[in-house]
Amino acid sequence: MEFKFDCTCFLKATARILVLATLVASVSALAATPLIDFESAAAVDELPYRIRGKNALDIVPVFSTSGTNSLRFTSPLWRKGLPEWPSFELKPTLRDWRGYDRLVVDIINPSPENFFFALYVSDARVPFREGLHHKFTLASCGASRSVIQLSDFPDKVNRAEIATLHFFGERPHSDMALHFGSIMLLKKGEEIPEPPARFIKEMATLSKDALDAADRTIALLGQTVEPYCETPEIRANARRHLERLSATFQTLRQELTSELPTLDKLAVLQSELAKIPARAARLSAMLKYQQSCVQAGIALSPMLVGTASSMEQLLPRDAPFTLQPLRTVQVRLARNEKESFQLAVLPADGGLEQVSVSVSDLVAAGGATLARSRIDCDVTGYVETKTRPPYSVTHVGWWPDPILNFLGPIDIAPCDLQSFWVRIRAPRDQASGEYRGTLTVTAANAPAVKLELRVRIYGFTLPDESPLPLAVTFAPHDSPTAATKELHADWHSSPDYPVNAWKKHAVAWGDFLADYYLTYDSLYHSGMPDFEILQRLKAQGRLGYFNLGYWFYFNDNEAARTTWQSGTLARLRAVYDKAKEFGLLDRAYIYGCDEVATNFFARVEEAAALIKAACPGVPIMTTTYDQSYGMDSGINSVDIFCPLTPKFDLEQVARARAANKEVWWYICCAPHHPYANMFIEYPAIEGRLLMGAMTAKLRPDGFLYYQISIWNSQKPITDGPFTDWSARSWTTYHGDGAWSCVGPDGTPLPTQRLENFRDGLEDFAYVRILEERMRGQESDPAAAAWLAEARAALAVPETLVANMKEYARDPAALYAWRDRLAELIERAPAPLLPLLKP
Repeated sequence: MEFKFDCTCFLKATARILVLATLVASVSALAATPLIDFESAAAVDELPYRIRGKNALDIVPVFSTSGTNSLRFTSPLWRKGLPEWPSFELKPTLRDWRGYDRLVVDIINPSPENFFFALYVSDARVPFREGLHHKFTLASCGASRSVIQLSDFPDKVNRAEIATLHFFGERPHSDMALHFGSIMLLKKGEEIPEPPARFIKEMATLSKDALDAADRTIALLGQTVEPYCETPEIRANARRHLERLSATFQTLRQELTSELPTLDKLAVLQSELAKIPARAARLSAMLKYQQSCVQAGIALSPMLVGTASSMEQLLPRDAPFTLQPLRTVQVRLARNEKESFQLAVLPADGGLEQVSVSVSDLVAAGGATLARSRIDCDVTGYVETKTRPPYSVTHVGWWPDPILNFLGPIDIAPCDLQSFWVRIRAPRDQASGEYRGTLTVTAANAPAVKLELRVRIYGFTLPDESPLPLAVTFAPHDSPTAATKELHADWHSSPDYPVNAWKKHAVAWGDFLADYYLTYDSLYHSGMPDFEILQRLKAQGRLGYFNLGYWFYFNDNEAARTTWQSGTLARLRAVYDKAKEFGLLDRAYIYGCDEVATNFFARVEEAAALIKAACPGVPIMTTTYDQSYGMDSGINSVDIFCPLTPKFDLEQVARARAANKEVWWYICCAPHHPYANMFIEYPAIEGRLLMGAMTAKLRPDGFLYYQISIWNSQKPITDGPFTDWSARSWTTYHGDGAWSCVGPDGTPLPTQRLENFRDGLEDFAYVRILEERMRGQESDPAAAAWLAEARAALAVPETLVANMKEYARDPAALYAWRDRLAELIERAPAPLLPLLKP
């Protein structure tokens, strides 16, 4: 559990804004037990600590939350040759923790940077990495209080003999100095002590510095927006917004400087102060956009409308934005493809009421029609992140994610930006050509805005099935934290709890998943797959690959082997027989030994060999940490090896394929940047690149993902656009293991990330279709020039994807490559051929 008295720094123009949130603490009824003494100047010399590399510990007379001194840990900016995990260890003299139920750690971070920092606690017998683990949520230029429940200790750790507190960071991106204001133990019933008045004064002093910085920011804003105020209307808007911002600031200054506030009051004031730079950035972006509209010849209106691609994240508030002031939107897609873009709506001054987007039928020159029913204009929903996750992010707050196909019209508050997700779904029998129609944005209190929509339908058709083999889990569950596990236990009894509510719509969920090239499947199930849904998907021509069941190795003794054979092996064989009965074995795989370490490889092989004999013809897959992909490990009976994307080694892949092995890849809570992933805060284009251009360049044989339905919300989404759906998914991650949401009555809702996942696979389908067009052309001299162009396009330009760590984030670069593929397919000299199945 994290309680924060957050003093977050912002950088806007050249000014830094320090922000303080609250240290949640009640009046102390009983005394806590200090674990480490920071009060003696010589105490650091007496501490039984270990320290690594160029890191340092010292005691300083500031930022104490329980006395006078704090313990400071410093580590330099990470460079090659320095420890990747700067760390130190404390050996507590109080080793018997059985009488305590909480460990409280106060960490003050005076830097504007946000650092990763975590803790392991263990006894002398259990390796510290197998002990109690906690990741701190550090404030930027502020302090955080972590209350760690000791009930979370693994059973194998002896709480009577606690020997090590191992604190560590990861590759600091600037010089890091963290102050430990106190480290204390609490017994049941003991309350956390209030910090001393001196600490509040130190934080208040920081707030006064922040006020001066905010004052400079507002003054600088007044100067920098001048170039964007070329018309009287824009000048009037700028003046009104600046006056409101200045009035808010002056009120804050008066309240912060009139007297020393209480801690709670200080937190409220600092929370408001924290919004000033974000509001300034939003105001600057809005004025720039108004000016760009004028320059594009678009008349200004109380309702501003712009466009963005589906690969961009448009934050609804407290952040700048970039929009295109277009009045003609152009979309290109193949038959049986879906392609989206965003319309963004924001008020020029006050709020907007009852806003909606609609579309007409689109008509081609020859009279063919693309019906309006094939075009969705859905409201983008927003989820709120409340803490910093274990990876770097640019913003904590509201992020776009769910697509609310049930909602509208909606109101838009002053200064908010609202995105509408416009999705074109081209039928597989749609005539090729360019179609034109009208998009209309209406509001109850503003004139309507109309845009021309042009949609080009290519003359080729995408497949109903994924062009890349997939193994992706849809098996809804939650991921409670120590602080929420009792709440989640109560919610489980409600039929409205999302992990229960979806079940009444299982068939609809199966169809929904297939819309995104996914199969109703689970990597980890130990029962019977839903063959009714699988047969339905087969009849639709949309069945992908599915797992017969999860398996794990058994211990090295005859009793364990016998138990495993009568349990796991018999279960897998029963599912195998049922799949064979339904004619589905050609789409089956068997997954097991998830991320198993090297010292168990012999056990993995023994189990895999028995499965291969019992279930002939079905490939066996694993994410076991075998970086040789079966070439040097002795794991001969596994058919498909699946490393994490950074471990995908092209030379080893070639060796494995020569031995008739497949090598897929996967992501999960790793990797982090610079590698691509699909967290809520990561650029949306990364998911599309991973499934499209990166796949085309590096050619994994398939893609695996462990879960898309970790749902931690109490109820389905029934309102919006600012939802109460939990952004937290697995542990403290945002969106990891959660690409879907639950709508009214348990119905499926996609996310923008899931849309980009599918769009990437559709990009890869363009690659597969072009490859099909190339077949048999090598012997035709007339096709030589076209073949050379096609080979160049299939190589994927370095400007789009250089490698797994270097890739473009500009949608224009991806569209240019995709359009080039389409153009080459369209003028292929070969007859149009069906796409080979993956």
